[in-house]
Amino acid sequence: MENGLPIVIGLAVGIASAILISILSKRARKVLFIIGIAICVAFGIAWISLIVSTLSKRVNASGINDIQYSPDGTRLAIARSVGVWLYDMNSDKDPVRLTTDMMGADNVSFSPNGQILAGGCEDELIRLWDVSTGQHKTTFIAEHGRYLRVLFSRDGDTLASWGSYEANLWDVATSTHKKTSREYEDYANVSINGDGSILVNIDNKNDYIRLLDFITGEENKRLRGHTKKVESVAFSPDGHTLASGSSDKTVRLWDVATGKHKKTLKGHRKSINSVAFSTDGRLLATASGDDTVRVWNVLTGTHKKTFEGHTSDVKGVRFSPDGRTIVSWSNDRTIRLWDVDTGELKKTLQYPRFTKF
Repeated sequence: MENGLPIVIGLAVGIASAILISILSKRARKVLFIIGIAICVAFGIAWISLIVSTLSKRVNASGINDIQYSPDGTRLAIARSVGVWLYDMNSDKDPVRLTTDMMGADNVSFSPNGQILAGGCEDELIRLWDVSTGQHKTTFIAEHGRYLRVLFSRDGDTLASWGSYEANLWDVATSTHKKTSREYEDYANVSINGDGSILVNIDNKNDYIRLLDFITGEENKRLRGHTKKVESVAFSPDGHTLASGSSDKTVRLWDVATGKHKKTLKGHRKSINSVAFSTDGRLLATASGDDTVRVWNVLTGTHKKTFEGHTSDVKGVRFSPDGRTIVSWSNDRTIRLWDVDTGELKKTLQYPRFTKF
């Protein structure tokens, strides 16, 4: 009955309108018609405004999908929906664009020695560039599906890649394929720890996280606790801790070996869009839809600082290699550098513009 109620109401209104129009004069009908058109236009504008408002909160208006520091902190790689850019942090020159067309990237990763940049591109291919020259080196092809992401192993010998269909391991020196895994849900958010041995899969149908052995594909642990969609996960540098940020406004820390919940971090007023560990693993940065970045002590779970200045959803956050700077990017179309110790804004980077290329 509840599903049919709008139909019944609509029919009743239609019949009543027909009867009313039939007994009205010609002049009254015209007036009623004009009033009806005005009401329809008003409702249309209201609906359009509501849809635009809703989309603006959900869509990544910044166009930035990922930002990564080079290991020495001298460069910043930007993965955008219209290309891959490379900033020289010691120069005020415009960033260099590595892609030659409008092809964008979902994710970027520097090799440990900083000489190679890998990009998980939106055409579902992996591209590697020479950082010093900006020249394309090679392309890896696999059936990853959408949302392609890449990560170098700690020794730089292996590149892990994963998308909506499968995850792969590649030998960087020989550009050959090593391993494929399809042991996770289609269109799931996935991350791999630095040595490529553990794969974490977010199951947002049931609001839990799975830890899988990458080699065997077997599920090792199932992490439950979040009450809404898990938006972001990150392994600590030593691989022992997993941080997860959720739409339930909390961040949870998990013991990777046991799968046990360690701490819950509370304070953000909206969804947690991104989580990132400092290089030494002592601090955790979180980006939220409440327009702020927060820094937490991982050992104690206590809140240290809140960085305020963005005027829209903060989509992502990263630590510099020396742990002194945090970079954040937002739907307000700014990239900001913050001093970790003081919380002060150090610099706002020039936004990469496609029209210059």
